[in-house]
Amino acid sequence: MKLNTMLLIPMLVAAQPVVAGSYTDTATVVSVDKIYRTHTIREPYQDCYIKEFYQTQGDGSAANEIMGGILGGLVGNQFGGGDGKDAMTVAGALLGASLAHDDELKKSNKATLVSREICETKYREESQKRLSHYRV
Repeated sequence: MKLNTMLLIPMLVAAQPVVAGSYTDTATVVSVDKIYRTHTIREPYQDCYIKEFYQTQGDGSAANEIMGGILGGLVGNQFGGGDGKDAMTVAGALLGASLAHDDELKKSNKATLVSREICETKYREESQKRLSHYRV
């Protein structure tokens, strides 16, 4: 019985493509629909323009801002208590540095008009309907 099974299985496997390859079917086409898909095309381009602005210059040193921050921190440390004392110290240091920076710019009084080209990447978008396939 085992020998028959061993011979029968390869014969069935070998005969299967012959049977499957000989099968044909016919049908009447009733309708055909075109199926479209929308494709979006993004094309990058550069948009460049000239921007003018006034540029002020200080002395190039951070010494004034550092001294302003130290003095502002000392003054801020005198106020508040506990965690509030730390917050006031930081706030005083930031305010002192900012005031020193503003004062330095006022004293320099050197504002020059600067022109600079600015380029930005923008995109043109276009949608197209393209034939994808047919539904039969």
